[in-house]
Amino acid sequence: MEIKSAIVLITSASSQLGSTLATHFTCLGATVILCDTDKQGLYETFGRCKELSNQVDCYHLRDYSQESLNRMLDSIESSYHTVPDVLINNWPSSPMPSLVDEKPTELFIQRLALMASSLFSFGQACTERMRQHHIKGVIVNVISLNDSRDFSGIENASCMVSGFTQSWAKELVPFNIRVGGVVPMPSASKHRSHWAEIQDELIRNTEYIVANEYFSGRVMSA
Repeated sequence: MEIKSAIVLITSASSQLGSTLATHFTCLGATVILCDTDKQGLYETFGRCKELSNQVDCYHLRDYSQESLNRMLDSIESSYHTVPDVLINNWPSSPMPSLVDEKPTELFIQRLALMASSLFSFGQACTERMRQHHIKGVIVNVISLNDSRDFSGIENASCMVSGFTQSWAKELVPFNIRVGGVVPMPSASKHRSHWAEIQDELIRNTEYIVANEYFSGRVMSA
């Protein structure tokens, strides 16, 4: 895919990785659309991107419900007369309780459920619009960290992304929609001081998947 001609929707744009992904794809010449429930962080990212290009837009989401996502996509479709052909389905993983923690089981379930439902909701909403418009699209599921000092639970999040990526890729073959995944390697927890380098690799891998017409159904690690 030619990134310069793409409309790229980036989720969790207020997060550290989401913000860096936004400026990166803005610099590559794409039309970049940002969204997040964190209004202040979203506008901060939007401001940084606007300094680089006028081809940037943002949408503050009330929540991650299907109603909110459809309202955003309706607005995008009205403004651009098309829908995003690239979804960077970025989700910052929260630290997960371990089996030996005294934290309640409900906390683990809530965090895992929020991550799964958000990734799935964005994926479903965007692929539905891509199919309606017969767009040869790309979805990249990306896992980052809320706290680069705490890698607990990253293996759980990575397994989820891997599963989603492989199953979605098979389902979407008939519609010419590719799906890839980008996750930190489990060994990344041993190199916490090099998180900036790991983040750069996550971004490069994301760009590679978007640009490479033959990449689908696989997950890249950084």
